[in-house]
Amino acid sequence: MSFYIVVAEKGSVAKALRSFLTSMKINALVTSVRGHVFEADLPISFRDWNKVDPSEIFKISKVITVIRDKAAYDNLQKIFKTYQGFLVIATDNDHEGELIGFEILSIYRSIRGPLAKFYRMRFNSVSRSEFKKAWANLEDDLNWKWVDKAIFRRDFDLITGASFTRLLTLESNKKGYKGLISWGSCQTSTLYFIVEREKQIQNFKPEKYWYLRLILEKDGIKFKAYSDHIKGKQTAIELYNKLKSSFYALVKDYSEDLKIIQRPLPLRTDDALKDLTKITKLSASKILSIMEKLYSEGYISYPRTDTNKYRSDFDFFSSLIAVKQSGILGILKINNIANPRNGDQDDGAHPPIYPISAYRARDAAKPIWDYIAKRFVANAFMDDALLVYQKAELILSNLIFRSEGKYIKKEGFLSLYDYFKPKEEKIPILMKGERVKIIEIKLIEDETKPPSRLSESELLDLMEKHGIGTDATRAIFPSLIVERGFAIKQKGVFKPTLLGISLIDALKSVDERLVTPATRKMVEDKMKLIEMNKLDKDEALFSSLSIYHSLFEKCKSRIDEISTNLVESIKK
Repeated sequence: MSFYIVVAEKGSVAKALRSFLTSMKINALVTSVRGHVFEADLPISFRDWNKVDPSEIFKISKVITVIRDKAAYDNLQKIFKTYQGFLVIATDNDHEGELIGFEILSIYRSIRGPLAKFYRMRFNSVSRSEFKKAWANLEDDLNWKWVDKAIFRRDFDLITGASFTRLLTLESNKKGYKGLISWGSCQTSTLYFIVEREKQIQNFKPEKYWYLRLILEKDGIKFKAYSDHIKGKQTAIELYNKLKSSFYALVKDYSEDLKIIQRPLPLRTDDALKDLTKITKLSASKILSIMEKLYSEGYISYPRTDTNKYRSDFDFFSSLIAVKQSGILGILKINNIANPRNGDQDDGAHPPIYPISAYRARDAAKPIWDYIAKRFVANAFMDDALLVYQKAELILSNLIFRSEGKYIKKEGFLSLYDYFKPKEEKIPILMKGERVKIIEIKLIEDETKPPSRLSESELLDLMEKHGIGTDATRAIFPSLIVERGFAIKQKGVFKPTLLGISLIDALKSVDERLVTPATRKMVEDKMKLIEMNKLDKDEALFSSLSIYHSLFEKCKSRIDEISTNLVESIKK
């Protein structure tokens, strides 16, 4: 009988695998690492910041790998030396998981030889059925394009981040600042969005306007109608004085428009984070951490995915049973046949996020699991909703007043998935030519408003649209720029600090490519080409670093001015 050494990425996943393999009477030893065993670092000669010109970092031909988790490294070495079974790599089924798998394989083959046989086990949940399918389809190699993509990102971020961070920090230290000024192509682009929005707010010049508001009544229902904006105060006063004694308004037009509110699509990571930051008020990084825990403990499928369509053989009913067992459906009646509304995105590796087993604990994870479960049912087992939009035009002495309302005609999925349920504001049904009683006429003065500061949901949306980070990495950057003192988060929105504004302004004055998202998107696009086997990893790294080296030299030529501005902003 064959013997296997199964290595998972997390202890909780290893526990689930151990239980499964034991039940299947498979002879295996199951262990785990705690994420990456190795990490990239600069050569030893570059370790002392004060002895190496940061620009020299761009000339490094190859970074080195060092042990990051010695306990995990020693454990694997001991196991591979003691037991003679075949290695089964059971890390997460994504690019970082593939790189961790490569790290495990390198330890294995350093002991067993460069051609030692191994297997790759791929799964998207820790359910028994998923493990059974994965074990029956063990692969005999890694996805080397995923490994290359992860190594490219790791090495690029290390070299560019180290060089720019050292330059900015060392020069600022010379001027009295004792802290670190961090730079990274993703975090700086994220900060750029926040600073640009703040500039729009600061530069906004409000304009006053006036309008007339009617409160009307029909059949005991009161509703409001508004005139167009009136720019001149005197004109507004004259109109008000002319109309203030009126008793009735004449209905010029009334219409209703039936709109279909479609069910939500199967759940991607980006969509989950954008919704859940609004629903729970937690940070995206915290939410993703909770989702990963729910996954590793067997409550949901793998939470890092860019897929919003189910495959034809997907088992909807096992997940539906889990939702029913949770009790969140109550007495709600749903369809008996799965009919999902699918999107058109498929990352080729993972299904959408879906529930695996009922979660009953009353903690921070509960609303997150409930959202995932409700969205799953709403998508696959419920109908679209119908919303009626009402529009009315009324005339008062040749001045047009407009009134709008809306009401739900068919709740459909909104009876369960009610997070963003439209607020009903129904106006009475009106007939063209009828007179409607006026309760009140009021002249109102107002002014145009600046755009609001960015919420985390809006920031994540901008990052996705501009190609900053991936579904697996975007969540960390909003929290990161707060941790590093470039922004603060108040009442759910981001405000840049003086340091954050100064950093963006200073770098943008050198070359806007240092801060705008287009340059980082170029790097993300290269990663996609590596994954598709259309671009060599080393070629991609060389060309990307060449662009950033040029930007670095431009920044270095004005570093005295930049560092002075940064230190002054910190003092303020």
